[in-house]
Amino acid sequence: MEKEFKFINQKEIYQYKFYMIPKELFVNERYTSLSPAAILLYGILLDRLTLSIKNNWIDKNGNVYLIFTRKEIQKLLHISDKTCTKVFKELVDAKLLLEKSQGKAKPKLLYPAQMIHDVKFDNLNRKNYDSQPENFTTHESENLRPNYTDNNKYTNKTKKSSWHYENERHYSEEFLNSLYANLID
Repeated sequence: MEKEFKFINQKEIYQYKFYMIPKELFVNERYTSLSPAAILLYGILLDRLTLSIKNNWIDKNGNVYLIFTRKEIQKLLHISDKTCTKVFKELVDAKLLLEKSQGKAKPKLLYPAQMIHDVKFDNLNRKNYDSQPENFTTHESENLRPNYTDNNKYTNKTKKSSWHYENERHYSEEFLNSLYANLID
């Protein structure tokens, strides 16, 4: 099975391009009703703003707009016309998107809006939202050892196959902090 699985090694990690999606869309109460498709579309629209600037798609007030048809969005997100309409409505209702008509047979101009920021998320980080006391390390994480389930293989019956503490893994605090997700009350 591993022959069919193509691992990503450390030299290849930057070969992909990514959409940036603001984390606050997942935690700000104003946006929690958005569907995953609406959140993804908002990230895609934000990404397309760079193309708009390159094309000089800026209105007389200095606002950047997009020309991105619903058919293109349906194809990109693999969604139906009905779902696309629903997703657009979600973004418009959340005040994250404004559509302006150009007239018949012309695509609408799309204006992605800035999110309305909730200040309680300004200093969102692991230390502020851990459920443990500040000096407590979850599971004594600096001293973790592999969890081997084949107990017969790693018993102290023979010196040859016994588990030795020299094989312990040591992790830096920076590495461990990077593994924790931001927790919210």
